[in-house]
Order: sequence, then structure tokens, then C-alpha cells
Amino acid sequence: MEEIKVAERRLNKRHAFSATAEVTELRTGASLSTRAADLSLQGCYLDSLNPFEVGARIRVRINWDGFDLTCAAIVRDSQPGMGMGVAFTDMDDAREAVLQGWIDQLASRGVADRSGPSISENSKQVVQAETKDKLALKLIELLQKKGLLNASEVAGLLRDKIY
Repeated sequence: MEEIKVAERRLNKRHAFSATAEVTELRTGASLSTRAADLSLQGCYLDSLNPFEVGARIRVRINWDGFDLTCAAIVRDSQPGMGMGVAFTDMDDAREAVLQGWIDQLASRGVADRSGPSISENSKQVVQAETKDKLALKLIELLQKKGLLNASEVAGLLRDKIY
């Protein structure tokens, strides 16, 4: 089978990352708590069962390693049941310094870059586990929408992580 190559649109490398994040959609004020992942100098990925739509302007606060990064961003990719890719939009020198410090720290710890072929076996296993979790959450949401699971059953599955 012929492999299809897709052009990489990112200007900066992504780094495996996991941090708590608070996100607020600026137009409606809707907010959610989530996990930030795949960090780059331009943006990150935010895990969410109910991501905001592409083009939504948001305020994101990421907390990692004792530091907060709060900035505006725009949703560039949205996948219901999985999350959203966001691009940071109001990065000043201070915010860029925090972000660069995090990336330098990730690089010095040997955390693999997820944009290239040099992903370590452990990183592959983490990515596979995260993908399975996202798919399981999407399946649970779909079963609820179809009326096969009620809210109590969904809450029990999510609480006990039986998926």
C-alpha cells in the first residue's frame, strides 16, 4: 500500500507534555478544566470531551512545574470527544520565557519530540494508551447519546475508569 505523506504545518516542534489547564471561551464565558498536551512555542493540544468549535477565541491558563502561563488562544482544530488544538495569540516576552523554559526543561529530561520519527518505545506506549483512553471516552459518549447508557452509568464508568 502506498504511503500518503501529509505536509507538516507546524512551525515549531511539539513536545510530550501533561499539565492542568483551565479554558474559558471568551464569547460565551463557558469554561472547562482540562489537560494540556503536545506543547510547542505556538500552542498546545487540550483534551476535552466537548471541545470548543474551530475559530473560538479562548483564554487558557496552564499550570506546570509551579508556574502558570495565561494567554489568549484560538481553536485551530476541534475533535468532539477528544479535544482541540489551539494556537497562542498574545504571547509577550514574559509568556514566551515561561513557555521556552518549559520546553527547555522537557528537552533536558529527554522527553521525546512527538513530531518526528524518533519517538522512544515508552513514548509510543504512552501515546497508544492516551489514544485508547480517548477512543473509550468517545465510545462512552456515543453510547450515552444513543440512549444505551444513562448519566449515572456514564458517571460510574468515568469515576471508576472502567473503560
